[in-house]
Amino acid sequence: MKNFPPNRLPTIAELTIATPEGVLFRLPLAGPAARLYAMLLDIAIVLAAINGLGYLVYLILAKAPGFAAMTITLAEFAIGFAYGALLEGFWNGQTIGKRLFHLRVIDQSGLPLRIEQAWVRNLMRTVDALPLAYLVGGISALSSPIMQRFGDRVAGTLVVRETPLTAPAEEASSRQKYNSFTDYPVIAMRLRRAATPELAGLIQDALHRRNELAPYARREIYRELATYLQSEIAPFPDELVEMLSDEQYLTNAAGVLLASQRAW
Repeated sequence: MKNFPPNRLPTIAELTIATPEGVLFRLPLAGPAARLYAMLLDIAIVLAAINGLGYLVYLILAKAPGFAAMTITLAEFAIGFAYGALLEGFWNGQTIGKRLFHLRVIDQSGLPLRIEQAWVRNLMRTVDALPLAYLVGGISALSSPIMQRFGDRVAGTLVVRETPLTAPAEEASSRQKYNSFTDYPVIAMRLRRAATPELAGLIQDALHRRNELAPYARREIYRELATYLQSEIAPFPDELVEMLSDEQYLTNAAGVLLASQRAW
């Protein structure tokens, strides 16, 4: 587990969110440059698909150029909408461009993007693109303190920067039988005595809801809880803590606290 200085100051590129449990976590917002590059790549992919389809349509409907042009116009809207809506809705908030530039769309509360939100934000691209070159969307994003274009405001979504980290697998944590905290019975006892039933319940709830949280929200919540336990409740030796991820730290702490649940 990495140690973070307690006086870490948020930057303008971060959004601080408070969970219902009172835990604060920070989301690094995507900047306009990264979003522009990702969008340009996605537009290039969509245009390539439209051009390929258009060539086939004109070959098939060569004798009806007016009908072919109408078909291409409708296909252009359908492909552009389906590309963003389907990929973001079913690919964890990412298109190809967003994945390559380490961006992700999430709910503005920090939860994963819902399918209906992906459809709404992509449908609103028709408004963001007005009058040309995404002028409405650009002005909306630059005027928003959390970089929301018009479609994001309507859908209640955010675009965040994603650090390319691999989250620990839930199964690995649940299969682990050895709890390194039990090697320090005095500190473990101090942890049991100092932690309230509410704090223990919060830790267990955060671990149980692991898959309900967006990756950034999960890492920030775990980091805040682990830092609080280590600095305020019962600090374990640094050499032990440095070998653990925040999630494993909380898993070990929950194992210690469970032993005292009956006493509560």
